[in-house]
Amino acid sequence: MQITFFIILALLGYGPWVSTGPEGGDIDASVQSLTNASELWALTGTYPTQVVHSTDSGLNWEILSTFTSGTPYDMIITADGNLVAVGSGRCWTSTDGGQSWTSYSYSNTYFQDAVAHPTAGGELFAAGYKYDGSWKIVFMHSTDNGATFDFTYMPITGTYSYGRSIAISQSDPSVLLLGGYVYNTDAYDPVVFRTTDGGASFTDVTPSAAASQYYFYGVAIHPANPDIMLSGSSNYVYRSTDGGDNWAQIQSQSYSYNMAYSMADNNLVFAGGSYRGYRSINGGTSWISMTSGLSGSGIKWIIPSWNNSSLVFTGSSLGFFRSTNGGASWTASNSGLAVGKVLAMAESQGWIFMNMEDMGLYKAQTGTPYTNWQEVSTPLACGDFCDICADGSGTLLALEGSG
Repeated sequence: MQITFFIILALLGYGPWVSTGPEGGDIDASVQSLTNASELWALTGTYPTQVVHSTDSGLNWEILSTFTSGTPYDMIITADGNLVAVGSGRCWTSTDGGQSWTSYSYSNTYFQDAVAHPTAGGELFAAGYKYDGSWKIVFMHSTDNGATFDFTYMPITGTYSYGRSIAISQSDPSVLLLGGYVYNTDAYDPVVFRTTDGGASFTDVTPSAAASQYYFYGVAIHPANPDIMLSGSSNYVYRSTDGGDNWAQIQSQSYSYNMAYSMADNNLVFAGGSYRGYRSINGGTSWISMTSGLSGSGIKWIIPSWNNSSLVFTGSSLGFFRSTNGGASWTASNSGLAVGKVLAMAESQGWIFMNMEDMGLYKAQTGTPYTNWQEVSTPLACGDFCDICADGSGTLLALEGSG
């Protein structure tokens, strides 16, 4: 018993663990300050979710806080300057810039996407789904930074339905779009609903050509003209110039996550994809694939800076990326962002090897602060190394996650 006591004291003396890299890691969402364009917050995609912070437009990062329960999927900043995160069964609010969070629990509820009212204090809206005998798509409305919500079920006849995306008009906040999908017996159909009275009533404005195209992952409303709307299914981009009554099918494009207009130049529009991003330079009438400098998977959000049309931000499984030319090309920007997940680790002949989830294999010399990580080329084809071991002769053995 005495020996155990001394061991515990020795371990406690080392203090908390601090990540030393390699830099990078999954970034699931980000938001820009409304008053200081250089200030950004982001949510990591690993569990537990961490909140990271930058004061120089994403060039350098620090870890602010960690969510100890639940998983947030999206984060916004309300008109009164508070941060709100929404996700699996919970909503979190921070009034001190992400240093600490108050959690509010909502049973049988999933928040997928959120937007803030552009002028009304702590008012926000979200899209998601709620269990009421079956899963149903819901519109969510809060006027107190997420402490309480009103839930409105969409008029759906399918077996199950799920909300995935939401957009609000900056010029007329009573106009919103909500996108999602419905499961009907043996098929998935995308749906888009419109409200012009702040959520009091809804109209189904799903493009007729989108039948059987699975989800609407993204919806957007022109900042200055609420009659111009965009929606993105799993397969195509759609554009409306009459408030959603009629839609033109623009072009084939996969996913179109979280479509977003630039507030600095309304002709610029962005959307995420699986391994790429998309941009339009003519208000959404045509689109260009963005791949230069981007790497990793899960590019589910793109944020154009509200005061600089050249500056755009995004994230993937490999970390944070910046563009300084309106999305034409990108540069990884992960200084201080050591938030990757270690899947396997081994020591061999003076080197530490670590496989990071979705990031690859890295090595650093033992006896150093482990900050000078080097990426190692591997034969990985469709996954990560789930285990690594050394045989003592300098040979590494590794098992790929897929077997």
